[in-house]
Amino acid sequence: MPASPPLATASLSNALQPLRLRYYDSPLPGWLRLLGGTLLSALPATMRRQLGASRRRLLLQANGDELQLRALVDEQTTLVGSVPLDDPQLLEDLRARLDAGAASVPRWLMLDAGQVLRPQLPVPASAEPRLREMMVHEIDRQTPFAAEQVSFEPRVIARDPATRQLRVELVVLPLSRLQALLERLGPLAAGLAGVDVIASDGSALGVNLLPAAQRMQRGGRGRLLHLGLVAAVLAIVFASLWITLGNRESAHEAWTGRVQQAQREAREARKLRSALQDSVRAANFLAKQRATQPTVLEIIADLTHRLPDDTWLEKIQVNSGNVTLIGVSGHATALVGVLQDSSLIHRPTLTGSVQADPRTGKERFTLTAVIAGSEAEKEGANGAASGN
Repeated sequence: MPASPPLATASLSNALQPLRLRYYDSPLPGWLRLLGGTLLSALPATMRRQLGASRRRLLLQANGDELQLRALVDEQTTLVGSVPLDDPQLLEDLRARLDAGAASVPRWLMLDAGQVLRPQLPVPASAEPRLREMMVHEIDRQTPFAAEQVSFEPRVIARDPATRQLRVELVVLPLSRLQALLERLGPLAAGLAGVDVIASDGSALGVNLLPAAQRMQRGGRGRLLHLGLVAAVLAIVFASLWITLGNRESAHEAWTGRVQQAQREAREARKLRSALQDSVRAANFLAKQRATQPTVLEIIADLTHRLPDDTWLEKIQVNSGNVTLIGVSGHATALVGVLQDSSLIHRPTLTGSVQADPRTGKERFTLTAVIAGSEAEKEGANGAASGN
């Protein structure tokens, strides 16, 4: 009869084994860890500490003849101080102070990576529930020690769902070395909750190489507090979903308004860009016109230089590349020959008849020409070419 409960437990464990393997092979554990971490990170630090969800540790590390103490709170490490290891009375006073002021904070001894052996080996994924029992038989083959001579812990560092293989690192610490380290700690060794290893990047491996019989169990909030944390997390999840669903419509309307505003601004920007392009084209056209034909001031200066002293102008009209000169001259018919040598105006021609001015005794004339390089000159040249 006494053997029945263990047999029943073993049968139940064997029946649940396939479900456990499927659970480990599925992404559900990772999703649950991510969800839990996200929800806990949303809580204030004070509430996380009250619920017991805040990770707090006192890290002890021997550095030469000194013992360094660091406080780990929510993955943030702060150096508290250091004490000499060769002063038993000081270590005893430190232990008493820690027991009085920080009794609920676990104390962990941190080892350098060079103090342990860390062989890696492939393991079938189906062996994960019995990983520690399996590693007992690997210690003789992977290390120079027997299983009873070491403290060890396996840690999964990679999973390959395609091949259903695990990459396992076997962290091994000889008991003789562990005992020597604990002796150096003196009174502080009795209050340790675990022994971990510092990786090359400064983080902890996440193992506990301290034998279970020597681990100090700190008083915590207990199972009821953890159940309360789970209930609070679930309440937060449902509240978040409810608030999210309630705000989705207003958020959608807000985004729709922003999109419409952006579209209006884009249309205005297109109009401004079109107006700017028109202005640039007009400015380029004017600049091109100025570059290809002379200005009015240059034409007036050229006429002033070429016209004889017995000629004066009453009107100068410049329009669309055409120049019209109205005035009186002592020899109006000779003006055409005078202006033919001009490089600024071309094709000077007398328009209408030359009339005598009875008041001055000179000849009144009207003379037309085209500005060099203007559209009027090009049109006249094209008309002459087509006529030929």
